[in-house]
Amino acid sequence: MRIERLKWPSFKCIGGLLFLLPLSVWSAPLDALLSADQLHFAGEFRAELSVDAVNDTLDVLKIRGDDPLFAGTNVGDYLGQHVRLSYALNPKLFVEGGFWRRKITYRNDEESLDSWQLAGQYRVFGDQSSRLHGALRLSAWGNRSPSLKKNTPTQVGGRTVNTISIDEVEDTQTQLDAIASWRFNRKNTVSGFVGVGRGSVSTGNLSATYTSSNGCNYILTFSQTETVGQLAAPCSATGTVIGEFKTSQSVLPEFSYDTSYLQLGGSWLWQSGDWAMRAGYQFQHLNRGNVDNLITSRGGTSYQNNHIVVADLFRRITPHVALFVRGQAMSNQFVGEIPFIYNSVTASKFNRKYGLVSFGVNMAF
Repeated sequence: MRIERLKWPSFKCIGGLLFLLPLSVWSAPLDALLSADQLHFAGEFRAELSVDAVNDTLDVLKIRGDDPLFAGTNVGDYLGQHVRLSYALNPKLFVEGGFWRRKITYRNDEESLDSWQLAGQYRVFGDQSSRLHGALRLSAWGNRSPSLKKNTPTQVGGRTVNTISIDEVEDTQTQLDAIASWRFNRKNTVSGFVGVGRGSVSTGNLSATYTSSNGCNYILTFSQTETVGQLAAPCSATGTVIGEFKTSQSVLPEFSYDTSYLQLGGSWLWQSGDWAMRAGYQFQHLNRGNVDNLITSRGGTSYQNNHIVVADLFRRITPHVALFVRGQAMSNQFVGEIPFIYNSVTASKFNRKYGLVSFGVNMAF
């Protein structure tokens, strides 16, 4: 069924698979599937509900299973859910909103974080009878966690701390994308996009525990200008960590920073009867200024690029409901998708691939 031949009465009666798909084309994450060929009726409502996960059973491509360090462990196990909603204000303009709950495991640590997104997309040209469509998309999105903790030794400011804890960590981004889609026959559509964005990462309190060379334990607190160590039992001395951490320096600015980025990519959609399949690619390049410069000045490697591939398969089960399975693979974990987890302490971990799988239902009314 060609989408340009659908009228309001036929949609209300029998629907069409293409009307169930656009909710899956989201703005960060899943930008790889951005499309301008999203035709709406005024007042149309769409929704997507999904469970997202990765573990040894779901790692069918062995993205984690082939890792020389973490294969066979729980490191990188992921479990989450998301809901996404879309509403058409008129045939050219629709607005969207989404919310994700995520849990990621690293040995004995389990980190919880929430992600959100708001977007509006306006079709600049193209209608139901057109093959070529163009659109502009403006979005805001971000991630937040009330607390992140790491209970294993970590390098901070050139020293090894025993544990580290960060409160109220979050990132916020604004993004503008230009999208074009070409429907070159009844079953196939290709799309391309280019976009720019700016964002910021911020943290609340940052603290750590540290053992000095004389065996004394300290509780470290960080401000924007200094690091202060309070001696913990059983040591009885007082004062700061002389000779171990310079009190005039702080690593806190390395966890709070501004960022800008450029992205581009494209996707392919195939549809036939009650089935549809898509595959998309996204390249993202990030600029974090002083953070990446600091990492490289210390002899480390900064990771400013990410290659992302997304593919999904839909099966319509009623006129208004479809089930789907989706896979997402990333060359450098969540670089650019969850910005706040990247900093001078964690950067060395982002040289690894990562992937996850989603199972869900897509609805249009």
